[in-house]
Amino acid sequence: MALLELTDCSLTFGGLKAVSAFSFTLDAGQLVGLIGPNGAGKTTVFNLITGVYRPDRGEIRMQGQSIAGLPTFRINRSGIARTFQGIRLFPNMSVLDNVVVGANQHIARAPVAMLFRTAAFARHNAELHAQCMATLTLLGLAARAHEAAGTLSYGEQRRLEIARALATRPKLLLLDEPAAGMNPQEKVELMEQIRLIREKLQLGILIIEHDMKLIMKMCERITVLDHGETIAVGKPEQIQIDERVIKAYLGEPVAHDS
Repeated sequence: MALLELTDCSLTFGGLKAVSAFSFTLDAGQLVGLIGPNGAGKTTVFNLITGVYRPDRGEIRMQGQSIAGLPTFRINRSGIARTFQGIRLFPNMSVLDNVVVGANQHIARAPVAMLFRTAAFARHNAELHAQCMATLTLLGLAARAHEAAGTLSYGEQRRLEIARALATRPKLLLLDEPAAGMNPQEKVELMEQIRLIREKLQLGILIIEHDMKLIMKMCERITVLDHGETIAVGKPEQIQIDERVIKAYLGEPVAHDS
């Protein structure tokens, strides 16, 4: 059974087809890229998966269960987390507290325990904070846990968004242009951290990214959209020489270094 499966999904805005008959599968532990020119429908696909939009037709399943049209919080609880193109942190809160916000659904809420701050309540929340610190360690941010999120560099803020998404304990992580605005060194570090996340947590990861060298190095499979339609699916070495992809998006073949 696929971790995520979209079947024949379409969405229209005022007569404009944002996504047309889109079908896609992703298995646990896979790292897959979704690419295409601006306006191709990539973020719309993310919004369909996460419940921001409901498809006009088609089906979306997470581990075999239909999630199309469910509220976003229920989709998150089904095991799907995402980041966004624009940074959406709480800049005046600490780095750690930003991650704890992501873990909010796992906080103990028994009324009596919360009111009287029982030992069990304290123990549970201490464990939760420890898990959040472990996530920050994974993203290289543990040393800055108690600093305000707004004091982080741009690249660190991008990584903090990923840490906050991971705090929801997802089975599927959607990354929307995580390397946008990063310098070359930050991109190299991000690529290694995403690989480590996948290896250590055994997540399925779907990534939208315009840095083609990064995509070609990281992903084992790539889906290409153009004007809401799938024009190619394949391994990086196939995608970079696909005539339709070159014409619609790449402009020229992309070197695929090992």
